[in-house]
Amino acid sequence: MFLPLAWTAFVILALISFGMIAAYWLDVQDRRDLSLRRRIGLSLATVAFPLTIPIYALGNGGGWPRALRVAAFVPPVALVMFLAFLFGVIH
Repeated sequence: MFLPLAWTAFVILALISFGMIAAYWLDVQDRRDLSLRRRIGLSLATVAFPLTIPIYALGNGGGWPRALRVAAFVPPVALVMFLAFLFGVIH
């Protein structure tokens, strides 16, 4: 009974995570106050998105509104849920 609810929550969180990755990358590319080298570095940091997006949001990166700053913590939650499914914690 719990599995369909957990799976639905995971899918929704995964979709939001893709949107957050895009929001982060587009925000970094749009910031003209950053040097080209810094923008490239922040773009490459997308690989570690479960860490970099919340750090960027907490550091007031680009002045994100509160909703985006809260949503920045969705990718780590989705990754934890994925690992829970993968290792059989949720079954």
